[in-house]
Amino acid sequence: MCLGNHNHFGAIRVFVNFGVIYEGFEETKMETEEGEIVLNNTLAGIEESVQKLQNQIFHMWRHYNFARMRKGKDHYLLQSIFNYVTWWSATQSLVIIVSGYLQLFAIKRLFKTNSGGPRC
Repeated sequence: MCLGNHNHFGAIRVFVNFGVIYEGFEETKMETEEGEIVLNNTLAGIEESVQKLQNQIFHMWRHYNFARMRKGKDHYLLQSIFNYVTWWSATQSLVIIVSGYLQLFAIKRLFKTNSGGPRC
């Protein structure tokens, strides 16, 4: 095909349409349909695998959140027990010190004598 433009101020517009005639068009159509079926089966398999993977990821996410909540609960429980033990230990220590002081005071009173009188 050879086209020439003798008009220097305009443009030539050419439309070319190629028609293709296939021999054995039905056979190729059947092959493409079989290919589409195989492709659809492959896509269905991929979609099923992705769905399973998404489901497993969701379950792992739920398990992770549950473990994280349980860990947080354990942390707060340990912190509460630590505070309870600390205050209880401090209270017991204070009671021991006060009871020791009272015992010392009581024992000193037992051995206290009048300084003006004889001891024997």
